[in-house]
Amino acid sequence: MSARRGDPRERLEKLPPPRPTLLHLLTARVEQAGVRGWVERARRRSATLDAAFETIERDSEIGGGMLAGALSYRLFVFALPFAFFLVSGLGLLANAVGSDPNALADSVGLAGVIAQQVASASESSNWWITLSAFLVLVYATRVLLRAVAIVHALAWERSAASVRVSARSLAIFGAAVICQVGLVAAVGAINRQTAVGGILAIVAFALALGALWLLVSLQVAHANARWTDLIPGSLFYAFGVILIVLFNILILDRLLEEKSSTYGSLGMAATLLLGFFLIGRAIVGAAVLNATLYNRHRPTHDDKGSKPSPKRVPRRAAEPTDAPILE
Repeated sequence: MSARRGDPRERLEKLPPPRPTLLHLLTARVEQAGVRGWVERARRRSATLDAAFETIERDSEIGGGMLAGALSYRLFVFALPFAFFLVSGLGLLANAVGSDPNALADSVGLAGVIAQQVASASESSNWWITLSAFLVLVYATRVLLRAVAIVHALAWERSAASVRVSARSLAIFGAAVICQVGLVAAVGAINRQTAVGGILAIVAFALALGALWLLVSLQVAHANARWTDLIPGSLFYAFGVILIVLFNILILDRLLEEKSSTYGSLGMAATLLLGFFLIGRAIVGAAVLNATLYNRHRPTHDDKGSKPSPKRVPRRAAEPTDAPILE
């Protein structure tokens, strides 16, 4: 029987060679055109361009797209209890002050879209519902923080084995999320009153978002970087979120109305996941940018002080220890 089947290695040798993929063909065309050599020369001339390419390479190594997709799912799971807690809490507040809960939740941003859907199915609110929603929200916030911490650990340390979520970091992260939602509501309210005030509010919103994300970045993996080393990623996150908010206002809201009426709840969920994916992309990009810039200009001395180390070798000439964790 073994003689009839033959050696498996011989059968493998007889197989036809694999066909080149589209990516391989495009890469070969780029190399033939000499674009790759031009890019390498441009990277050697410009430190900014080299840092940009290195950031993209690091993002590719850790699977930035997949991490953003995982974060979008966590954000969606977080948004559901948050919206339910918001609606039930606003329902109690509306009953106390005698106003409409939908009017109070109108300017909460993307989560407010979900809140309106939950509010349409909610007829009454009581303290037990609000308390239950709050407990679920705390758990969902911890899960979301752990996902954010894993992303930062992969970006900085290439491993998430040491990720831990403490009560202090959870409290700071939860406060940052609440402040961010409050900022979105405030910008929406100001923009309704005056356009000039809305522009000034967006500038203040960007600075506040950057400060909040800087505070969050200090609670997750960041090697020995100081808070000043985390400013670039915080600004990247802030302006990324502003662009996403504008995208939500100009495009996503219309898509949400069309898809919810055409495809029902599945279309609405897909549209929301798109918005959450963009937010996840901003989170991953901020972590990767900070890690890349810190490694390029890594301080060669500890806090105790020692001699500086030589300039870091660019990633394209790095040692095998920088091998990607995702093949």
